[in-house]
Amino acid sequence: MKNNYIINSLERLIKNLKILYQNLRGNTLPKIDKIKFQNNLSSSSKKKKILIAVSTGGLSSMLVFESLLGKLLQNKNCEVDYLLCDEILPACVMATIHRIDEKDFSKHGSQKICSYCFIRSSEYLRKAGGNIIKFSDFINNDELNEINKITFNDDLLKNIKKFKFDGINIGEHASSGTVRFFSATNLQKFKNSKEILIKYIKASLITQKVCNNLFTNKKYDELFINHGIYVPQGVILDCAKKFNINTSAWCFAYARNSVNITRDDTYHRALINEKKDKWNDFNFDSKLESTIDNFLKQRSEGGSVPISDDWDVKIKNQNLNTEDYFIKRKIDTQKPIIGLATNMLWDAQVYYPTNFFSSTLEWIFFTIDYFSNRPDLQLIIRVHPAEVLTTTKSYENVENLLLEKYKELPKNIFLIKPEEKISTYSVFKKCNTVLVWNSKIAMETMSANIPTIVCGESFLRNKSISFDPNSKLEYVSMLDKLPFLKNPITKERLTLAKKYAFHFFFRRTVKINSLYERKNKTPNIGIRDNVSELLNNNEDPGLKMIIESIINGEDYIFKAEDHYDARQIKLDPDREYL
Repeated sequence: MKNNYIINSLERLIKNLKILYQNLRGNTLPKIDKIKFQNNLSSSSKKKKILIAVSTGGLSSMLVFESLLGKLLQNKNCEVDYLLCDEILPACVMATIHRIDEKDFSKHGSQKICSYCFIRSSEYLRKAGGNIIKFSDFINNDELNEINKITFNDDLLKNIKKFKFDGINIGEHASSGTVRFFSATNLQKFKNSKEILIKYIKASLITQKVCNNLFTNKKYDELFINHGIYVPQGVILDCAKKFNINTSAWCFAYARNSVNITRDDTYHRALINEKKDKWNDFNFDSKLESTIDNFLKQRSEGGSVPISDDWDVKIKNQNLNTEDYFIKRKIDTQKPIIGLATNMLWDAQVYYPTNFFSSTLEWIFFTIDYFSNRPDLQLIIRVHPAEVLTTTKSYENVENLLLEKYKELPKNIFLIKPEEKISTYSVFKKCNTVLVWNSKIAMETMSANIPTIVCGESFLRNKSISFDPNSKLEYVSMLDKLPFLKNPITKERLTLAKKYAFHFFFRRTVKINSLYERKNKTPNIGIRDNVSELLNNNEDPGLKMIIESIINGEDYIFKAEDHYDARQIKLDPDREYL
């Protein structure tokens, strides 16, 4: 007994020392308990029960936003629970090969990062108010042991994406979690991939059991969850839908202090399948057209390229002058140029459908093979900058994979490496046509009157905007027509492209004025201490819309056309905030 007491005391001391160390490094969370909220929004007539599935508390920037929502929802007469893993999952979204050694992870799972993740997030959530529900509250030792004893044969593992349990896509989430861990799609080249995949399968099964027990015992009106993909979030979302709980999946958007939120599914699927009445039901007048034109111009000429919805990575000091670059690379401007935008290979394959190609890489290879027989055209392949410019660097390098297959690219095909500072936008402006998989740049190229062929599942696809082949035969048929004649995009199609771009960048991307960027701190998201003031003065209509949409079960489309002035608010940069 005495030894156990000493061990527990030492463990608590170590945890507290970790927190102190992180605080000294600037890894501090905003003081949410210091924020005073007034009753700014209409309260719910019925006391809504909301589950905010923080899931893994190590996602500290997301923790900040979810805590803010929790406090505001409680202020609106909602009962708020936070769902938090308390160190029982053997694998989760927090684990990556960049943070944990592959061999160590295959043996011990997430143990190295679990304690700090849980203790920090749980203490912060208590300050935010609401009730913390731990994973271990809804699974007993017998259930855990039963899952941990499960064995998996090689045939099952080979077809793991198809594996379902109790109607939940266990295999899909486990597979995506493993791909994310390695930042690679070809897992066979990693010695411990099988053991790590099994850990993600068991983590998914544990999550399913937790959710099944939780939703059987507690009734919720709404699940609010970050990502809605990977492990455990993807499993939680699927389970909530099985229990007919309204769901909202969210993530930080490409822009600072902004979010994307979708109902009933992750934004990956929800926006691809978004019905026309969702994005075409507003008056797109000359003022809005001018707004999106100026916005896209700033993005293309501002010297920065956003990389992902989950991080803001930028190429600094980009070269906007393509003339010298083309001369250096011996690209003939008198000859038609076709652009191709790659994705991060592992990220593009996780949750997006692949249509008629099995993968992004197959599409790239197929396209190169085609252009090798079209010496009358030039193909410029722009490798996604995120391959090298994010903390989660890809273990699959497009350049290396191309060289492995082709040794040397044909003379009419040019590769722009991810680290090169030449502006992608400037290059594509010189192109007759642009080819994309699922890149958001398709919205920008189409809005710039550049014909864009979408082969994967871009958000533009099937919206009568981009050029969307449905088979390899159709794709070849489109390529055979290259170079497209001048102005192949009708005025109506161009207007529709700009209208959808406005919808995505201003209506689906919701700016939160109550958040701000904290320089040189982790997390880099802070909360302004005058949240109530901003809400009362209608200076944060985005946040107000989100809270009311959660309470009322509505979709998260911000009527930016009605709040144009609110988006231009300049908040005091010199003010001290939390």
